[in-house]
Amino acid sequence: MFNTQFMKKLQTLWNQDETIPSTLKSINFNANVGYGYQGKENPETVLIIKEGTASEAKVYEGETLDWDIRCSEDNWVYYMKNGMGMTTLGSAYTMGWMKFLKGDYFSMIKNPSMIGPFIKSFELMSKVYKDQ
Repeated sequence: MFNTQFMKKLQTLWNQDETIPSTLKSINFNANVGYGYQGKENPETVLIIKEGTASEAKVYEGETLDWDIRCSEDNWVYYMKNGMGMTTLGSAYTMGWMKFLKGDYFSMIKNPSMIGPFIKSFELMSKVYKDQ
Protein backbone atom coordinates (compact mmCIF):
# COMPACT_ATOMS: atom_id res chain seq x y z
CA MET A 1 0.00 0.00 0.00
CA PHE A 2 2.61 2.60 0.99
CA ASN A 3 4.98 2.68 -1.96
CA THR A 4 6.11 5.22 -4.55
CA GLN A 5 3.23 4.50 -6.93
CA PHE A 6 0.62 4.84 -4.17
CA MET A 7 2.14 8.10 -2.93
CA LYS A 8 2.46 9.65 -6.41
CA LYS A 9 -1.23 8.95 -7.05
CA LEU A 10 -2.09 10.45 -3.66
CA GLN A 11 -0.02 13.53 -4.50
CA THR A 12 -1.87 14.01 -7.78
CA LEU A 13 -5.30 13.67 -6.17
CA TRP A 14 -4.27 15.92 -3.28
CA ASN A 15 -3.15 18.72 -5.60
CA GLN A 16 -6.24 18.35 -7.81
CA ASP A 17 -8.61 18.49 -4.83
CA GLU A 18 -10.77 21.61 -4.64
CA THR A 19 -10.37 22.13 -0.88
CA ILE A 20 -7.24 20.54 0.59
CA PRO A 21 -4.49 22.74 -0.92
CA SER A 22 -6.43 26.01 -0.58
CA THR A 23 -7.56 25.35 2.99
CA LEU A 24 -4.07 24.41 4.12
CA LYS A 25 -2.52 27.31 2.22
CA SER A 26 -4.81 29.69 4.12
CA ILE A 27 -3.07 28.64 7.37
CA ASN A 28 0.42 28.52 5.79
CA PHE A 29 0.60 24.76 6.40
CA ASN A 30 3.99 23.21 5.72
CA ALA A 31 4.77 19.71 6.95
CA ASN A 32 6.51 16.43 6.28
CA VAL A 33 3.91 13.76 6.99
CA GLY A 34 5.07 10.18 7.47
CA TYR A 35 2.78 7.18 7.05
CA GLY A 36 3.77 3.80 8.38
CA TYR A 37 3.16 0.75 10.49
CA GLN A 38 3.10 0.49 14.26
CA GLY A 39 6.14 -1.23 15.67
CA LYS A 40 8.50 -0.17 12.88
CA GLU A 41 11.32 2.26 13.50
CA ASN A 42 10.52 4.48 10.51
CA PRO A 43 7.46 5.24 8.41
CA GLU A 44 7.17 3.72 4.95
CA THR A 45 6.46 6.93 3.07
CA VAL A 46 6.43 10.71 3.40
CA LEU A 47 4.20 13.40 1.91
CA ILE A 48 5.96 16.77 1.82
CA ILE A 49 3.48 19.64 1.97
CA LYS A 50 4.46 23.22 1.19
CA GLU A 51 1.85 25.96 1.58
CA GLY A 52 -0.86 23.29 1.36
CA THR A 53 0.42 21.70 -1.86
CA ALA A 54 1.90 18.20 -1.90
CA SER A 55 5.30 19.02 -3.39
CA GLU A 56 6.77 15.53 -2.99
CA ALA A 57 5.39 12.08 -2.25
CA LYS A 58 7.84 9.24 -1.87
CA VAL A 59 9.36 6.43 0.11
CA TYR A 60 10.73 7.71 3.43
CA GLU A 61 14.46 8.45 3.27
CA GLY A 62 15.18 9.95 6.67
CA GLU A 63 13.36 13.27 6.26
CA THR A 64 12.60 15.16 9.46
CA LEU A 65 8.92 14.58 10.19
CA ASP A 66 6.35 17.00 11.55
CA TRP A 67 3.66 14.31 11.59
CA ASP A 68 4.19 10.55 11.84
CA ILE A 69 0.99 8.54 11.60
CA ARG A 70 1.05 4.82 12.36
CA CYS A 71 -1.44 1.97 12.26
CA SER A 72 -1.18 -1.78 12.02
CA GLU A 73 -1.37 -3.07 8.47
CA ASP A 74 -4.85 -4.48 9.17
CA ASN A 75 -6.07 -1.12 10.45
CA TRP A 76 -4.63 0.76 7.46
CA VAL A 77 -6.48 -1.66 5.15
CA TYR A 78 -9.68 -1.18 7.16
CA TYR A 79 -9.46 2.63 6.86
CA MET A 80 -8.64 2.39 3.15
CA LYS A 81 -11.66 0.17 2.53
CA ASN A 82 -14.12 1.90 4.87
CA GLY A 83 -12.97 5.49 4.99
CA MET A 84 -12.28 7.77 7.93
CA GLY A 85 -14.75 10.16 9.48
CA MET A 86 -14.59 12.08 12.74
CA THR A 87 -16.13 9.23 14.74
CA THR A 88 -13.78 6.65 13.25
CA LEU A 89 -10.80 8.93 13.83
CA GLY A 90 -11.79 9.50 17.45
CA SER A 91 -12.18 5.77 18.04
CA ALA A 92 -8.93 4.98 16.23
CA TYR A 93 -6.99 7.45 18.36
CA THR A 94 -8.65 6.55 21.67
CA MET A 95 -8.25 2.80 21.15
CA GLY A 96 -4.65 3.16 19.97
CA TRP A 97 -5.39 1.81 16.51
CA MET A 98 -3.92 4.98 15.04
CA LYS A 99 -0.96 6.60 16.71
CA PHE A 100 0.57 9.99 16.10
CA LEU A 101 4.26 9.54 16.88
CA LYS A 102 4.76 13.17 15.85
CA GLY A 103 2.20 15.91 15.42
CA ASP A 104 -0.41 17.41 17.72
CA TYR A 105 -3.61 15.38 17.36
CA PHE A 106 -5.59 17.57 19.76
CA SER A 107 -4.67 20.82 18.03
CA MET A 108 -5.58 19.27 14.69
CA ILE A 109 -9.06 18.10 15.71
CA LYS A 110 -9.89 21.53 17.16
CA ASN A 111 -8.90 23.38 13.99
CA PRO A 112 -11.39 23.09 11.08
CA SER A 113 -8.65 24.18 8.65
CA MET A 114 -6.62 21.13 9.65
CA ILE A 115 -9.14 18.41 10.47
CA GLY A 116 -11.13 18.87 7.25
CA PRO A 117 -8.12 18.25 5.01
CA PHE A 118 -6.95 15.40 7.26
CA ILE A 119 -10.27 13.56 6.91
CA LYS A 120 -10.37 14.36 3.18
CA SER A 121 -6.84 12.96 2.75
CA PHE A 122 -8.17 9.60 3.92
CA GLU A 123 -10.86 9.75 1.24
CA LEU A 124 -8.10 10.28 -1.31
CA MET A 125 -5.95 7.46 0.10
CA SER A 126 -8.99 5.20 0.01
CA LYS A 127 -9.55 6.06 -3.65
CA VAL A 128 -5.91 5.29 -4.49
CA TYR A 129 -6.13 2.02 -2.55
CA LYS A 130 -9.34 0.92 -4.29
CA ASP A 131 -7.97 1.84 -7.73
CA GLN A 132 -4.87 -0.35 -7.34
